[in-house]
Amino acid sequence: MKTRIVAITLSVLFLIACNGAWAQTSAASGAPVWHGDGSIGLSLARGNANTFLLSGSATAENIWEQNHLKLGADGQYGLNNWGQTNQTQSTEAIHGFIDYKRLFTERFYGSARIDGYHDDIAEVRYRIIVGPAAGYYFIKSDASKLNGEIGPSFVDQKLGSNTESYVTIRFSERGEHTLNKAKTAKVWEEVDFMPQVDDFNNYLLNSEVGAEAAFNTRFSLRVVADDHFDSRPASGKKENDILLISSLVYKY
Repeated sequence: MKTRIVAITLSVLFLIACNGAWAQTSAASGAPVWHGDGSIGLSLARGNANTFLLSGSATAENIWEQNHLKLGADGQYGLNNWGQTNQTQSTEAIHGFIDYKRLFTERFYGSARIDGYHDDIAEVRYRIIVGPAAGYYFIKSDASKLNGEIGPSFVDQKLGSNTESYVTIRFSERGEHTLNKAKTAKVWEEVDFMPQVDDFNNYLLNSEVGAEAAFNTRFSLRVVADDHFDSRPASGKKENDILLISSLVYKY
């Protein structure tokens, strides 16, 4: 239900907030330091069009020895005919995740991940995806990284009034490249393909491309395009959702 995904996301946000505060003392004590960011984007229109769209995200990650832990949450809320008598909701979505990687060699690793989703407009009441994976860095340098993962995942979801659970095979890849030596600009892309193991016609396909450029050591501008495809959406809903977000980012 919706409360499950809200609880997961709020828990992740709480952990991110705690880690952000702890990062200051960790740096002073020499312990592994948490790094992360928070972003916010706002779009308003008045006149012939009256729209409101608020988006936000937060991440926190820590790398120590052969371990990499990353927490994240993001969400969007929007209104059409904002402030009018015929005001309607255009979007209300929230997502949270916890991702852990353990390096076995310089390039080979194992991982475990949990994702929680809620999308009111697409009638994804809740979707929870949990699973381990094996991964490999095909490229791993200071400027560029390219890795792939494969593993089973368990999906528990409620679309509209229908509840279902099934097992998928998750195929993932992510690439990132820093555009200059100062590391003030970067681009990235990632794709997750999750077909049901006993019915490949039922699948989820999530992809993202993004670019970020820094103003200074703390603030940057980020532009991200997300594409979420569900081959079997809730009844009466479209298969594909595309979102383009520009936001101001604060890093710690």
